[in-house]
Amino acid sequence: MRATKGQLLVGKPISRSVYAIHTKTDTEYSFVIPHDMSRVITLMGGPAHFETRLDYIFQPNTSGVDLGVNGLGITTINNVANEPDFQTPYLYNYLNKQWKSVERSRQLANDFYFNTTNGIPGNSDAGALNCWLVWQMLGLYPVVTTPVYLLESPWFNDINMTVNHDKTLRIRAEGLDDGDGRQGYYVQSVRINGVEWDRNWFEHEDADGIMTRGGEILFRLGQKRVVWETGDVPPSPGHQVVDVGQGAQL
Repeated sequence: MRATKGQLLVGKPISRSVYAIHTKTDTEYSFVIPHDMSRVITLMGGPAHFETRLDYIFQPNTSGVDLGVNGLGITTINNVANEPDFQTPYLYNYLNKQWKSVERSRQLANDFYFNTTNGIPGNSDAGALNCWLVWQMLGLYPVVTTPVYLLESPWFNDINMTVNHDKTLRIRAEGLDDGDGRQGYYVQSVRINGVEWDRNWFEHEDADGIMTRGGEILFRLGQKRVVWETGDVPPSPGHQVVDVGQGAQL
């Protein structure tokens, strides 16, 4: 981050390796490049290193900072109570490990959201926290700056939502069994408008306009952690190959 005259701004140190910038740490912001996750994964050393780094920021007692009212009870570097971190639990989709996105995001929802007067983990910020939970329960996550939706795992057997003003999107979950600590919410397969889906994401106009003309998304759920997606990972529409000199490209 640089000031208007170009000087480098260094965040306030929180721990030996974590610095705070505005509302977030540099570690958290390093994941907030929704338009080019492909480049992020490359710069973090490839899929395996990216996954390790992603796992780490969800480990308890790693934040080293008191989040106050904007993160009650949260001790991880990732802070689901603040907008820049909203998409981070879902980034495992970019590794075709959607089951980890489901597991992580459900854990956060169960740990920090409650059916009480103060049932959200901080300042709602004009409904932002509430919206995160609604999308989580629908089993979808809209990627900002793009027409892409990540497929996750719904909390309801059958629900209808209105799309494009007057069209209906039906979301069904066969085999959902998550009561009393059971974990029957892992995706085994997905069908969108009758088409067996091999990607853990879709776009607005996919499957004959699923988000513009409506239709049905069918999730088949179970207790097994499976890599059901065999297609391409979610797109990085802002990605460009850059010549960095001496014949090398990035």
